Amino acid sequence: MAFAISVPVRGEVALEVPGAEDALQQNLLTRLRLNAEPCDAPRWRVRRLFARAEQDFEPALRAFGYYGATVTKRLETDEACWQANFSIDLGTRVVVRRRSVVVQGEAADDERLADLLADLPLTEGAPLNHGQYEDIKSRLRDFAAQRGYLDFAFTRRQLRVYPDQAAAEVDIEATSGPRYRFGELRFSPHPLDDDFVRRLARIGRGDPYDARRLTELDRYLSDAGYFQRVEVRPQRGESADREVPIDVTLEPARRHAWRAGIGFATDTGPRLSLGYDNRYINTSGHRLASGLRLSPVESGLQTDYTIPGADPHREDFSFGVGLLHEDTDSAESDSATLALRHNIRSGGWTQTRFIELLHEQSTVGDDSDSYTLLMPGIGLDRVEADDMLRTRHGYRIRLEARGAYEGLLSTTTLVQLRAGAKGIHRFGEGGRLTGRVDVGATLGDSTADLPASLRFFAGGDNSVRGYDYKSLGPVDSKGLPEGGRNLLTGSLEYEHPVFGEDWWVAAFVDGGNAFDTDRIELKAGYGAGVRWYSPVGRVRLDLAFPDDTTDDEWRIHFGLGADL
Repeated sequence: MAFAISVPVRGEVALEVPGAEDALQQNLLTRLRLNAEPCDAPRWRVRRLFARAEQDFEPALRAFGYYGATVTKRLETDEACWQANFSIDLGTRVVVRRRSVVVQGEAADDERLADLLADLPLTEGAPLNHGQYEDIKSRLRDFAAQRGYLDFAFTRRQLRVYPDQAAAEVDIEATSGPRYRFGELRFSPHPLDDDFVRRLARIGRGDPYDARRLTELDRYLSDAGYFQRVEVRPQRGESADREVPIDVTLEPARRHAWRAGIGFATDTGPRLSLGYDNRYINTSGHRLASGLRLSPVESGLQTDYTIPGADPHREDFSFGVGLLHEDTDSAESDSATLALRHNIRSGGWTQTRFIELLHEQSTVGDDSDSYTLLMPGIGLDRVEADDMLRTRHGYRIRLEARGAYEGLLSTTTLVQLRAGAKGIHRFGEGGRLTGRVDVGATLGDSTADLPASLRFFAGGDNSVRGYDYKSLGPVDSKGLPEGGRNLLTGSLEYEHPVFGEDWWVAAFVDGGNAFDTDRIELKAGYGAGVRWYSPVGRVRLDLAFPDDTTDDEWRIHFGLGADL
């Protein structure tokens, strides 16, 4: 194997090292001082550095376990420049015939030390690499600092090499000392109750010291939404009784926050949103969030009051009030909602237990009525993604069940089940496949006893493209969609990058419908589109063709938002 590096202003070095790995060859060239000399360098200096080439190569060779290498070299010069040629016979590489790494003290019983020791390099029979020997020591020191063995010290560090035997022995011994604990958490002044902030921190005095938990502490406090800056500093110099006090600097976020936005989607048309948040109503971390959204199809006002639970990252309680007006080609409705929710996050899932009181006045086809429903229910939601904005691999699952009983503040009896799933998979650096399915079923009285918001419709940007928003489902005597008791829709889409990672093209097929009985009249839409990852989010533009062209021969669908 041979390669040459030529630079116009430098001399030329040709290096031939049969059997050498790339890292060794690069190391040899880096250490060769002659390699930096220009063509017009004094010839005496070129000859001197050429003569010392073996001395330059030796550390690089030994670092990779070659102690018996021989170098053959030739130097050629002329008036224009110089050229040096080197051929290196590596000889026999030194291998490790014995390795002993022992840590005594409290760390000897730490299960994470056992995992570390099992993963260390330079096992018996492995080629010697001095960099890996240094890596062993670094990993032991890092482990001790991370796990709180702050008195860790090496008692023996030996690497013995026997070149004539092509063998090496590694002996490393250390004592860990005792494991330190977290001391007092000392917070800078802030507007919240200290006990509440300690619940956010999830670290208590006396817990075993672990540097990763300090990173988690920073993230827990930063992600809570109460602080705009968090700085965590362990004070090892103030340790006493093997406890390390932790200073936490907190810069509160602004208590009141306003937000506004504009957007457009094919389903809803142009939309305007305005929101107000009170991030901490009181010292216990209660918060208020409200939002107003306006569009030709859907307008609403929602306000939620949230109370953190015993573990604020895992649990909260909320009381919500909402008003909604919806006007589509299929239905028109006005509704008011009161809801109590208990949210629990565990194992990647968010579980929502709720009781919702709905009062709705709606007109769907020939049905126009007022409905009142008291509905307890439960929902499960899980989202996993490597990147929420540019997802390569990820999925979303949503499940919900709710019910109402006519004798309990409700005008009808029902049980409704909903489920949805979406998955994304990218093939290396190539295209990406996205699949989606949504199902729903309603058990109870007739469809006419259901308000518009609890009837199932299909069609639209996130349902069956090629059809208008909520235009699919069972129809009334006039042929207008009146909604169904059941739903089944799905989609399969392939996207491929065309200009870097910002511009993609897509092809898709959607299908399904809403229906009342066990028979379903499937509708399908298919087409192609463009995706642009803009500075404000992912923009989606699709041209879709329905298989039923009674109303439209094609439709354009536009949307802005994250994949999942």
